[in-house]
Amino acid sequence: MVSKSASIKRDRSDSFSVERLPKTTVLRFHQRESLAGSDLGLIHGLWDFFEAERREPSRVLVVLAPPNLLSPRSLERLLGSRDTTGSLTATEVSDRILREENVVQRFIENLRELNSFVVGVVGGEIAFPLAAPLLACDYRIVSSDSVFVNTTQAVPRAPLAGLPWLLAKMVGGARASQLLLDVPRLVANDALELGLVNHVTAPGHLEGEALEVAERLGSLPRATLVSLKRAIIASSEDFQTYHQKELTLTHKLASAYWKEE
Repeated sequence: MVSKSASIKRDRSDSFSVERLPKTTVLRFHQRESLAGSDLGLIHGLWDFFEAERREPSRVLVVLAPPNLLSPRSLERLLGSRDTTGSLTATEVSDRILREENVVQRFIENLRELNSFVVGVVGGEIAFPLAAPLLACDYRIVSSDSVFVNTTQAVPRAPLAGLPWLLAKMVGGARASQLLLDVPRLVANDALELGLVNHVTAPGHLEGEALEVAERLGSLPRATLVSLKRAIIASSEDFQTYHQKELTLTHKLASAYWKEE
């Protein structure tokens, strides 16, 4: 477990807080009804956090979301129901969806660009169209009562933030299509078997176990974590690009090995 005597630096805002331990940083989102209506203060605060994380990367970054933040109800509030968007024109609705989706996409891009190994943690219901931020993390932890809920047929639009691309890289194109079109609910243990998540824990112990996993990963050499992350991300590019990056990463890992703290 994380030592209670460890030096912790906390940054706080209305919507999230940041705790910095010697080898682990925790980005903890506060409970909110949904992702919808994210104020500019929250968005700018997140971008400032990612900028600081790029300058001084943590060995492990834990992104901890409250239960049901990615739920179908949150998705409905994010995209707007017929009742809430009935007075808007088609262009206004489209602009609203595009704006929200751009925020999610930028969040994912920040996660993938960091030289911090990112552990994503969430419990409760997860709407598949909102699952991309979790799946974009380098290591994914959910509670045993978590369930991925398929809302594809109920929402007449493509999933958010490149979810089909992420799923296809994880489970293959045929299985990705099946999950999005023909699987109403996917429970945590089935997601673990498919490789969508790495660890399933009891609901009441989600945060505690996540921090223990992060501490264990944080004990690994920084060069190992960074090189592994960059290699796995590069593997989703074309093979020639991946091969060149793999050679570079292998050289960097060998060079950095003897310099590790």
